[in-house]
Amino acid sequence: MRHFHDQNFWAKLWSYHLESYLAAPPRCGYWMASFLQNCYHYTILEIAAGSCRDSRYLSSLGYRVVALDFDGKTLCYLVQRFRGSPLFYCVGDAFALPFSEKSFDVSFSNGFWICFDDDGLLHSLLREQARVTRKYLITFVHNKENSSLVNLFRDKSLHDPLYDIRFFTRNELAKIVRESGITFRSISFYKFGGLADIFYSARFTKFVRYISLLVPKLYAFQSWQQTERIVCVVELV
Repeated sequence: MRHFHDQNFWAKLWSYHLESYLAAPPRCGYWMASFLQNCYHYTILEIAAGSCRDSRYLSSLGYRVVALDFDGKTLCYLVQRFRGSPLFYCVGDAFALPFSEKSFDVSFSNGFWICFDDDGLLHSLLREQARVTRKYLITFVHNKENSSLVNLFRDKSLHDPLYDIRFFTRNELAKIVRESGITFRSISFYKFGGLADIFYSARFTKFVRYISLLVPKLYAFQSWQQTERIVCVVELV
């Protein structure tokens, strides 16, 4: 596993990067809302929530969302920073989630798997995630088929450890899910991030309500080589 398991590492890193994350649009949240299609009765868990940007957006729409992370210091800051948010924050370990079986309809992580080189650890994460989830397990990972992005991150990682991550292919993700031993109905892959994100620029800010509905659908028209991330959706039995 990479150095990302260190709580002090994340506390230090977020002190540098947090504000830029909070200022960016909740792209993952927009995609999740599009996928869930207004099923506001769904309960949602975000694992390794970090800035909680996407969970906070989903909770603002009316979903019941828990944002879990092991970095209590950052979560305490976010509680104070966003006092009016209905989001519930929870300090916890992704390998031993503090919830009973099938507590949530949907669980997701954004950029969590990219921290792990060991597939065995990902198998453990999947089994624990499946334990507390009823309908969908969702993970967002960086796309190995986008070679220009792989090279960009490799160069940036020389100066910023945040970019020292693992990239995945769809075949690798499918293999990890199958070898985890969880019981599932289907595995699906969706495109996320890329050229369509130009619509999230400042010039379109006043149209954000419509853009947030449009962009997740536009991703489908990109090639995989131009796509930033893969969304892996596992539908449980």
